[in-house]
Amino acid sequence: MTPSNRGPQPRQPRQSSGKLPSHVYRRRRITLAVLSLVVLSLLVLGVVGIVNAISGSKNDAAAESTTSQSPTPTAPVPDETAASGRCAEDKVTISAEADKKSYAEDAEPKFKLKIANNHNVTCLIEVGTKNQEFLVKKEGDVVWSSRYCAVDDENAEVSTEFAPQTEKDAQLKWNRIPVDKNCNRTKDDFGPGEYELVVKLGDKESKPVGFELEKDEATKAKEKEEAEEKRKAEKEKAETERADEGDSETESPAPN
Repeated sequence: MTPSNRGPQPRQPRQSSGKLPSHVYRRRRITLAVLSLVVLSLLVLGVVGIVNAISGSKNDAAAESTTSQSPTPTAPVPDETAASGRCAEDKVTISAEADKKSYAEDAEPKFKLKIANNHNVTCLIEVGTKNQEFLVKKEGDVVWSSRYCAVDDENAEVSTEFAPQTEKDAQLKWNRIPVDKNCNRTKDDFGPGEYELVVKLGDKESKPVGFELEKDEATKAKEKEEAEEKRKAEKEKAETERADEGDSETESPAPN
């Protein structure tokens, strides 16, 4: 077969040389540069934000540390007699006080330990509960002490500042429950009668202050009834004696 009889041949694709126009490469370079700048800007902003956050945290921590470690004010050193800041022993006085003279059976007495700074300067006095003691006495004997059931607390050792010629007090509400030195209950209640309150602060002891625990209502009512019966009996006896005296005078013989 001759070439003229082969018919139309398919068109072969045009082979590329492997190079693109220069403007395409230029656009690519511009796009890559812009993307690089954007990424770099984001990285810079991120680093700045992290640094600021860390710096702020450090500043906050420093502020908190400064607040928590701020010094606590203390009493000024008064003079050579109280170089440590404590009040001189001979300038401190204490006294006892009860809020009433007499207490009904269900009343809980309120006691005070009054502390006075008689110095002419400001100074410190150890007023913690560890130094305090409230004593109840009957006929000179201690029948109750606040130390019998004492427990350590946050105020066990406390120094308080006293201005010159000032007084402060510690208070105690007495529950009137009899206990021994081991805080074991010994009986139902303290009996009625006369008692004394004495307070102590360290080695200092106050003068006693008297108070009364009244009898219960049933005892009062019984005693009142007995007193009424006694008065009634005495009245009847007196009337009988007067009547007998009258009869005696009537029966006596007339004088000659």
